[in-house]
Amino acid sequence: MRWSPGIRAVFYTMLAAGAAATARAQETPASPPPEAAAETHEAPPYRPIEGNVIIDLPSVDVPREGTLTMLFTHRFQQPVQDSTIHDLYSFDNGANIGIGAWYAPIKNLNAGFYRSSDLDVYELSAQYQVPITAGGFGASVRLGEDWRTEQGVASPHTSFFAQAILAYSFGPYVRITAVPTYLQRTNGVAFNRTVPPPNDESCHVVEVGIPPVTRYSCSGLYEDLFNVPFAASIAITHSITLHGEVTPSLGKANSQGVAWVVSLEKTLLRHRFAFTAGNQRRSTVDQYLVGVPQVANRPKDIFLGFNIMRQWKLK
Repeated sequence: MRWSPGIRAVFYTMLAAGAAATARAQETPASPPPEAAAETHEAPPYRPIEGNVIIDLPSVDVPREGTLTMLFTHRFQQPVQDSTIHDLYSFDNGANIGIGAWYAPIKNLNAGFYRSSDLDVYELSAQYQVPITAGGFGASVRLGEDWRTEQGVASPHTSFFAQAILAYSFGPYVRITAVPTYLQRTNGVAFNRTVPPPNDESCHVVEVGIPPVTRYSCSGLYEDLFNVPFAASIAITHSITLHGEVTPSLGKANSQGVAWVVSLEKTLLRHRFAFTAGNQRRSTVDQYLVGVPQVANRPKDIFLGFNIMRQWKLK
């Protein structure tokens, strides 16, 4: 059988194309099946989510430029030990409430205020996050002033503070934070004692009643304090984080003991909700730095509470 020149040309072209396709198939490895691809895919690691506060202590993180942050805190005043099912284990009782707002005008800088109903304290602060490229490490510097407006507290009413916030992440799931803090003076809640706390320089002798009875009146003002609270954050899932904070007892301020608080937090769409429990119910620097103050509560008391945080991207 004889083919025309045109048919032979088409036939030879098809043979050449088939040979080229075979060569490419031999050079290129076959794609793995979908099951194999799923096995090689690694899930993104969890990481602790802290916002700009952990529970009460500042986080090393500063929100992105142009972010507005609002914080609402609630700390019930009655210890769980002194409540019953009839008041829902302190939930039916009064609480100290905090409201705060911060804004990040430029990269790595966050500034704002927080107001606590406990002693009517207004706290102004500015925080700068230091750019660090070393893996796992983070650092910030925070400066601020606490101003107590409640009547009856000892004068002066203001306290300057400076904090270095140092954090290290152990892998993707755990972060440890230390907050070395200098405080100009404590909150100044006056108290009276028949026997003064040992070495309490804020106390002086007064005589009351007829016949006069000797008592000790203490202003509760302690100056030039330094302490190092610390915190740990553990990522349970992508959106659930367990936090814990500990503030050592500060002997110079006659603290009753170590203060602690833990929280379980859920994050969802720029919202953070944390349920808290611990013997620390103070939330401003001039109050939480000493541990458990003389007039605050018993060291073994446990107070419940919660934090609600919301962020908006304004630019």
